[in-house]
Amino acid sequence: MYEKFLKRFFGMTAALLVFAAGLVVLFDPFFHYHGPFPPLKKVLTKKEYQCIGSIRNFQYDSIIAGSSTAENFNNRWFDETFKAVSIKAIKSSGTTAQLDYYLREAFRGRDIRNVFYSLDLFALSGDPGEEFPDESMPLYLYDRNPFTDVSYVLNKDVIFEDIPYMLAETFLDDYDEGTSYGWARYKVFAKEEALGHYERPENVKESVREEEYKPLVDANVDILEEMVAASPETVFYFFYPPYSMLWWDNMDKSGMLEQSMYAARASMERLLCYENVRMYYFQNDESIILDLDLYMDPVHFSDEINHYMVEEMGKDHYRVTLDNYQDELDKMDRLVERIEADYDVLTEGTP
Repeated sequence: MYEKFLKRFFGMTAALLVFAAGLVVLFDPFFHYHGPFPPLKKVLTKKEYQCIGSIRNFQYDSIIAGSSTAENFNNRWFDETFKAVSIKAIKSSGTTAQLDYYLREAFRGRDIRNVFYSLDLFALSGDPGEEFPDESMPLYLYDRNPFTDVSYVLNKDVIFEDIPYMLAETFLDDYDEGTSYGWARYKVFAKEEALGHYERPENVKESVREEEYKPLVDANVDILEEMVAASPETVFYFFYPPYSMLWWDNMDKSGMLEQSMYAARASMERLLCYENVRMYYFQNDESIILDLDLYMDPVHFSDEINHYMVEEMGKDHYRVTLDNYQDELDKMDRLVERIEADYDVLTEGTP
């Protein structure tokens, strides 16, 4: 009797495990095995878990790459403007090396027409030899090892939270697939909010020495240049997102302004030599970076700015070339000088 009970118990347990695993494989909310089966939507809200699966298993011809400043792009804006089918390769505070991993995965066995790359200056000063993915990521979704998939297919959170969420967003909330990983709708963009997230340094630090930052920047530009040179049929749209005046004020006071300007200059000088590169510089637009009502903190701007950048790139506005890039950087230098001279006036009226 006891043996019969154990046999039934283990049989039922095995059946439940097989059923649970089959449920995950079928719905696959992290897109580890396949894209969504109709009528399910591409519900993308967990970039650490879903970005690699969508890169490997979705159908697309273009990539939107960047950090959190790129999350609020609606893919459809690029698709309509550039006649593309795009997905995002996103990493919050992503370094050049981390984004390079995602882009290499995208290029594996696939022709990529366009790369829309939000080029963050801080990323160009990151560790160019950084290993990614690392222990902070769900490695079982990255390692291509079927034996570690048990962490996914028998994950209770996936079964009881992620699958129901995918179904709810598809059938109840009318999820907009273009807003993948977007977060703007939940945030407040206002001068008070931006200044509330900025503690201005009292003293100006000595500038970081060139020998400290130049090797890092150059090595990161090496990564970008290697990617561009290896894919001559792909058009790379590099664009520099507009950080607020608070960010530039902090760069100046923290002694990192020269480092940031060198990152922009070095990347422009080297990448603009390639025929398959287009560059757009939004950082010295006073109407954007001085308007703190467009920001929630010194770096992150509203999705209106994301949309504006796509529209302007589609018109080939804000374009930098080997002939005019230095003029644009000189304009940025003068704007930082103005920010430092008129900081109190530019931020007046805010508690």
